[in-house]
Amino acid sequence: MSTDRPEPATEKVPPAARRAAVAGFAGTFIEYYDFALYGVLTVYFAPLFFPSDNDATSFLVGLGVFGAGFVARPIGGIVFGRIGDRRGRRTALMATVILMGTCSAVIGLLPTYETLGMVAPIVLVLLRIGQGLSAGAEMLGSVTYVLESAPRNKRILLSSLTPFGAGLGGSSGAVLAAVLALNVSAESMTDFGWRIPFLVAAPLTLLAFLLRRRIEDSPEFAKMVRDNAIVHSPLAETLRVHWRTVLVAGGIAIGVNGTAGVAQWFGVYLAGNRELPTATVLITYATAMVFGALWVPLAGALTDRFGQRRMLTVVLTLFIVASVPIFWLLSATDNPFLLFAGMASYLVLTNMVMAPGFSFIAELFPPAIRYTASNFGQNIGTVLGGGTAPLVCGTLLLATGSDFGPTLWIAGMGLIGLGAVAAARRVALVQRADSLDAQSRTDTVPEAT
Repeated sequence: MSTDRPEPATEKVPPAARRAAVAGFAGTFIEYYDFALYGVLTVYFAPLFFPSDNDATSFLVGLGVFGAGFVARPIGGIVFGRIGDRRGRRTALMATVILMGTCSAVIGLLPTYETLGMVAPIVLVLLRIGQGLSAGAEMLGSVTYVLESAPRNKRILLSSLTPFGAGLGGSSGAVLAAVLALNVSAESMTDFGWRIPFLVAAPLTLLAFLLRRRIEDSPEFAKMVRDNAIVHSPLAETLRVHWRTVLVAGGIAIGVNGTAGVAQWFGVYLAGNRELPTATVLITYATAMVFGALWVPLAGALTDRFGQRRMLTVVLTLFIVASVPIFWLLSATDNPFLLFAGMASYLVLTNMVMAPGFSFIAELFPPAIRYTASNFGQNIGTVLGGGTAPLVCGTLLLATGSDFGPTLWIAGMGLIGLGAVAAARRVALVQRADSLDAQSRTDTVPEAT
């Protein structure tokens, strides 16, 4: 587990660490570009694959398939986590980016219900599940790889390029969709325009794959191979020995993803509940996403300076405190500049919590199970926090009759995250004591005669 103590800024960054950081950035860029496209473009292609007399029904079914990607994430974390812990970080990272890019490109080429009948929606569901499997292991897998390759004094800054790539990738998909929607007629978008962003994934995937193919495996994994320290069943080891740490990791992930996931609801709230022009909302939100993503490297540098616990505590507290004025602004204005200010403020916090949060989760676990265990903990937060946040926010708005209803969710997620951060050190001490006790019992067992 990380000591969370800032290191002196004297160690130089070796070329291998720089290549690792760039490969992490490129991979998560394409991963989250692809994963986000489905949600952004569902309004155009859902009626083509899930035809109904009511377009709203088609749209809801399409969103249900969007959710299938989140359900598949924990399975992907387990499958690719095992590969990462047994076959190498590099192997798992190449596999996830190929799977995501291939699924996205095939979605862009997939014939609709009119051509294939029921085969079309079935294949679309399977492709979305494939995207979820890939996304379930990408973020923490890439963070793990970079952390294990970077010098101690720059480990969080370099690993922050992974969520930086995710933020820019997701926002790039939203920007491309918005530009197309503004320049192509609604009929053309439904006919072929929605396919273009998915097809762009093909060359991006090739580039990311070539970058990851050039990297070597992390020094820590190479040492595990030399020391014959590869664990036969990383998942079983995680649940049997490190279950307390998994709960802490899950709590931190809920705090990070549960607060960040609220931003996915902004478009529905502003365009649906407040009935603001959809094009204005889309452009403003996409611009705010880009602005927010730019803060990730700064968060990484600050975390290297002040430590993960301190940064997490500050940012999660700011979520709780700032959510009320931000939601007041979003509920009170239709000025695009003020809407940008509100969404950008929230998205800055969303991006600043990632660098300390993801790296902290990864460093909670020993190298032998890190790929599997960190993804397992992260996916707890993704499913229970990030995946449910938009639905819960909409429900709270209706249940309370107040635009501030969703701030209750933000406060709850922030408090869970803060509690997990506070518990991390104590759990680490208990884990260490259990390990020493087990070792002591092993050492005192008499040899068989």
